[in-house]
Amino acid sequence: MYNLKELAESVIKKPGVFLDETKLYPEYVPENLPHREEQFKQLVKIFKHVVVSPGSSSARVVLYGSLGTGKTATAISFGKVITRLASEKGIKLRYAHVNCASTRSALSVLREVKNQLSLSIPDRGLGLSEFAQALLKEMDREDLYAIVTLDEFDSVLTSFKGEDKYALIRFYDMFHSDILRLNFIYISRMKLNDVLRILDEISGSYMMRNTILFNPYKSRELFDILKYRADEAFYPGVVDDYVFEYIANLIGYDTGGDGNARKALAILYAAGKLAEKEIEEGKVVRVLVDHVRAVSASEDLGLIHVLDSLNYLSTHQLLLLKAIALGLKETGESYVNIGYVEEIYRRLCFNLGIEPRRHTQIYYYVTELANRGIVMVKKALKGRRGRSSYVSFGAAPIDSLLKVIERTIAMRREIGE
Repeated sequence: MYNLKELAESVIKKPGVFLDETKLYPEYVPENLPHREEQFKQLVKIFKHVVVSPGSSSARVVLYGSLGTGKTATAISFGKVITRLASEKGIKLRYAHVNCASTRSALSVLREVKNQLSLSIPDRGLGLSEFAQALLKEMDREDLYAIVTLDEFDSVLTSFKGEDKYALIRFYDMFHSDILRLNFIYISRMKLNDVLRILDEISGSYMMRNTILFNPYKSRELFDILKYRADEAFYPGVVDDYVFEYIANLIGYDTGGDGNARKALAILYAAGKLAEKEIEEGKVVRVLVDHVRAVSASEDLGLIHVLDSLNYLSTHQLLLLKAIALGLKETGESYVNIGYVEEIYRRLCFNLGIEPRRHTQIYYYVTELANRGIVMVKKALKGRRGRSSYVSFGAAPIDSLLKVIERTIAMRREIGE
């Protein structure tokens, strides 16, 4: 019979390469953001009024750029700093960060804002207009101001009803208030022209003046990011600069990669975990380029891209991804008919006791997943008749993908999402 305390101590004392591996997790936001200082300064300029003359205006800005370019981290860091500066001046300012991919309407977005602002408003029995007015009234009562970031805003642009889009983009045109307490940051992965085309139909040219571009990272920028995060995550001397250089050249936008910092950090983390396994075999280990090569060979980089996106998807989007993977596996084809995918999706929903989304919503989900680069869509296949669409993943291994999707869905179910 073993002693649990001794077992815990043996695990804690076991040598490893990581000082704190959570510093490489996708959700971790570091104190400093190398090579995003300019974007941070632009945010401060746009929202300066919140500290100088709160309530005088309501700012809106679009942060746009591909996956892993620092949009979310910059917004969260800005939220922490600006609320602290406001507090020092006696201004009650809070920051809220909403993942729109897990919401279905403007009302559900505002409910999440309410929760993060800790406001006492009933969730049931109020429509969108009533809830928005109650939100503003409660903020007036508490003399509260807020900056609200709507992350994964592409979900709103591609799948929300027109009224809901209008409510979130032109909030104070729809819900009037003498003091403008709410300000908005919209985060998008879409190309700017596509974002502005949709926004222009709703907000006119106003949004075009307030956009901040996040370019993919170059190799030298990724080197700095990897080195900075490694100093937090690993014991001193465990990783040499040539490891950072190798990953940076692999992922850097100027060296043929996609410039995704989160992918670069994921590779470094996986290389570190591989090195730790060798410690268990009694070897004296550091993280080497060979570990990075092994990760690149065993963990397809396309898979890393998909896995990095899963936390930002709703349960129904995850079920749709699982249906696509199962469809590809069952048919053995490189692309699978969306109609067949929808049949599998409905079966998965039935097995979980979940009401499936309608056909139109499924179409929006597929479009959204394609826009994010998670799936590929073709309108026709050679040798196939008809006008049906077909969907597939990139080079990501289906079995590995299925395991992680299933695990993510199970975790969502455990926490009641």
